Amino acid sequence: MYHMPVDVIATFNVQGRIKPNYIRLEDEEHILRTYKIEKILYSREENYAGISALLFCCNILRGECMQMINLKYHIKTHQWVLVKEN
Repeated sequence: MYHMPVDVIATFNVQGRIKPNYIRLEDEEHILRTYKIEKILYSREENYAGISALLFCCNILRGECMQMINLKYHIKTHQWVLVKEN
């Protein structure tokens, strides 16, 4: 499993809950493309070795294919990463 830093546009509601809305990914031609997060399937809090994070399992539309991605938001550093399985 590896983590690749990514750009994310997110919103926060009045209770402080975060919701990712868009993600920017590099395509096969090495061009940065912005994708709308169509649906958040689930989210959960994680704590690994004392590092708090929020994990979001989301669907994005890439071309004509729906793709499931896992985004992790590191609370302390405010960094978004794309989580990929090996």
